[in-house]
Amino acid sequence: MAEKDPLIEVNRRAMEFIWNKVPKEEKNGVSYVTYVATDIPFLFYSGLVDTTRFTRKEWEAAFEDALGEDGRYWISHEKMLWLGRFRYCKTVTDPFDPLKMRTGKYTIDRLWKVYESSIMPSCALSPDFMKKIFDQMFRQQKSLKKIYEKDLKLAKEHGAEFDEEANFKDMPQFEKVGDEVYVELTKDHLARLKEALDTYPSPRRKLELSVYETRMSRLQQLSDVAKTPQKSTFEAGKDFRETTKKSLKDMLVKASENVNAGRKPLDEVLDLKSLQKKRPTQF
Repeated sequence: MAEKDPLIEVNRRAMEFIWNKVPKEEKNGVSYVTYVATDIPFLFYSGLVDTTRFTRKEWEAAFEDALGEDGRYWISHEKMLWLGRFRYCKTVTDPFDPLKMRTGKYTIDRLWKVYESSIMPSCALSPDFMKKIFDQMFRQQKSLKKIYEKDLKLAKEHGAEFDEEANFKDMPQFEKVGDEVYVELTKDHLARLKEALDTYPSPRRKLELSVYETRMSRLQQLSDVAKTPQKSTFEAGKDFRETTKKSLKDMLVKASENVNAGRKPLDEVLDLKSLQKKRPTQF
């Protein structure tokens, strides 16, 4: 007997839920979920796949055997459960919010720890690219205008318009105290950082945002219920004893008005007077 894949078993319930929710098509008496080519990378970046364990190339290769002659991918129930091995099933934390960072001065090493642990995992841009930008901006203290000088020149040659003043103004300021270099972050810097993460969210951030929004929606529903409790039948100023007596009286009156509505006997009705006349008088 083949050994079960623990990743498939852990995610079986979740994949069954997805299977039951997604529309299906019938082919040769078998139900399938169908995807087009663009659905596969979309699912990878949506937060479904554990991108820390699997690459996009590995995810796309998993669908190759399901490609049909019509160019669509036909996913059977068994295949859907097998794809569960790629699913992200770790703890989903609240999405990182740059606006909750403190404003003020950071050492370069301290800022790098925040950048590495919270900002990079939240952004869809490659880690290598983001580390390169961080080093150029904060360790080499280059301006963004200097960093993207070649890209800007090339873009302008192709007729692109770019507002340099709006995009490169108010860059972080550096201050050296002894042997330590500090960078000062303002609320505007944090707001622009959040805007960048919202524009290029990583798959993990998309999942975190989705879970967070679902949780907030549910809490709002519970809050609305708490604010609007069930209406009580109690009316101020009324004696409940009088109300109870009136209800009982109404019930008895209704019953007396329909005394003949009871069940009719199915057998012969006994006449007690006739039975008394027929009883024996001597023994």
